[in-house]
Amino acid sequence: MKEYTTENLRNIALASHSGAGKTTLAERLLFDTKVLTRMGNVQSGTTAMDFEEEEIERTASINTAIAPVEWKGTKLNLLDTPGYIDFVGEVLAALKVADAAVILVEAVAGVEVGTELVWQYAEERGLPRFLLVNKMDRENVNVRRLMDSVNTLPGNLIRLQLPIGQGPEFKGIVDVLKQRAYLGPEGKEAEIPADLADEAEEARMALVEAAAEGSDELMMKYFDDEELTDEEILGGLKAAMSAGSAVPVLFAAPQPGIGVAQLMDYLVKLAPNPAEAGNFTATTATGEEVEYPVSDDSPLAAFVFKTREDPYGKMSYLRVFGGVLASDSRVYNAALNEEVRVGGLQVMRGKDQLPVSKLHAGDIGAVVKLGETQTNHTLSTHEHRLQIAPIVQPEPIVSVAVYPVTQSDTAKLSTALHRLVGKIKFGLLVNGKAGIHDAAASMTAVG
Repeated sequence: MKEYTTENLRNIALASHSGAGKTTLAERLLFDTKVLTRMGNVQSGTTAMDFEEEEIERTASINTAIAPVEWKGTKLNLLDTPGYIDFVGEVLAALKVADAAVILVEAVAGVEVGTELVWQYAEERGLPRFLLVNKMDRENVNVRRLMDSVNTLPGNLIRLQLPIGQGPEFKGIVDVLKQRAYLGPEGKEAEIPADLADEAEEARMALVEAAAEGSDELMMKYFDDEELTDEEILGGLKAAMSAGSAVPVLFAAPQPGIGVAQLMDYLVKLAPNPAEAGNFTATTATGEEVEYPVSDDSPLAAFVFKTREDPYGKMSYLRVFGGVLASDSRVYNAALNEEVRVGGLQVMRGKDQLPVSKLHAGDIGAVVKLGETQTNHTLSTHEHRLQIAPIVQPEPIVSVAVYPVTQSDTAKLSTALHRLVGKIKFGLLVNGKAGIHDAAASMTAVG
């Protein structure tokens, strides 16, 4: 894969209530960017992102999977999270390393309990959010009822798009900023339908007002009745999103591919790159809290946010917050107080491993066999022994016992538990009982 520097990266978590279509959306994005030659299907177990046996059997995501998508000179690191609340640990880990979130709402069901939870988690993390109304082509979609449901979410929801049609008659979207319509999977540009012209104009006025609130300079121009350019509106909206004062609303139907290209365009334009998302904070060996910009020039700080066991060894998923992490290098793990060798760096695309020589600040990748390195550890240098704060998990409310059914199961279970025990111990040490979430999420991978 091509090497991307910080300014050309976007780290985006896809989160929602279960069944809103995150995995299908990721599949469509991979297909539209020519990574896949054919779209897989969740029900048939052929998607790139749901590759574990349990996920295929249950037709639902259990683990967070990563899909780097290249679009117009930018790499979008998409983190496809599980929708079931049982696996909230995976969601919170993804939000820890993301710089923006796309919250999906299923067009028939509207806002559900899981929607409200991930909305709250993203808000607590201070992440800019997009609200994507998904599966607009389903039977029984009612836009008026749907928007009533969406508007129950807290925050200033700004319509960046309007749907053209609903249900099986969903044909495309109106771009409120450009005041143009885009029809079909090809996104053919057209005039706005006459019955939506007034609504589109009204939505643009609300968009301009929200954008002006993102900048004092734009606010002055707005009060002086000066026309704002499209670039100024985008800049103001991006600032308002970062401040948490605006959430753009978009529409899509990933199965036929309607609205998907327009979504990627706005992710590139409005989601912050890792440097724009703000500095990162870490603790030194002396306990001092320090802050650095997300930059190649900052001290190395690569945070392990997820660990997965597979037949080839332990896979550590990490995000580089500062510095450059290179293949075949030696780094320092302050939690273990020892040097660690980094072998070949990988960029993960579902279960596929794409080798890379280095990861720049802000990028996400993986390494196989990092010794005793565990989730929540930070890889740094001996000179700057940094540790980034661990992922905060909610307290578990259910305890589960695992026991062998037959004598032959005993050996298998013993092996699996030994592979997990270090992970559980670390979780218990840093976060009370919360480590159980992380271990439980990994249980699937080892059977």
